[in-house]
Amino acid sequence: MLEFDVAPLRELLVIDVKKLPRENVERFAQLFDKLEAEARRLGGADSAENVFGSELAKELVGREVKQVVDGLFNTVIREMDYEVARILGLEDVVEIVRALVISMARRRLSRAGEAKPSALKGSGSAAVLKPTRSRRSKETSSKPPTAKLDKWFKSK
Repeated sequence: MLEFDVAPLRELLVIDVKKLPRENVERFAQLFDKLEAEARRLGGADSAENVFGSELAKELVGREVKQVVDGLFNTVIREMDYEVARILGLEDVVEIVRALVISMARRRLSRAGEAKPSALKGSGSAAVLKPTRSRRSKETSSKPPTAKLDKWFKSK
């Protein structure tokens, strides 16, 4: 079951695109169109090679890659990063943030392994696992109540 605590999201800074100059919004639209076109040209954004490029993907996933590509992260996404940074006046931190993204991807992919057959939906040999019973105590919790994401969206 997936649940989110929405309290931290109240403090998340979001660019109000309605207050941006029209030329900035048009530039973002062009970049998103370019991102979509490039992802389609590469055959999607569902492989490490297409997202991070051949060399970085080889390093991140620890195996040979099937094709030689620059990847979205090194082309269009880089342009998008610099455009957002320019608007926010944060050009000097773009490469630091991009390095952090790579570091987080490296960390996440290092823990990822081959999926177990029982974890794959539609696998014929997957065993049906009984759901475990919750061991929640009868006491009231000091944590704020949480809601399932679909119910939370319906209530807003």
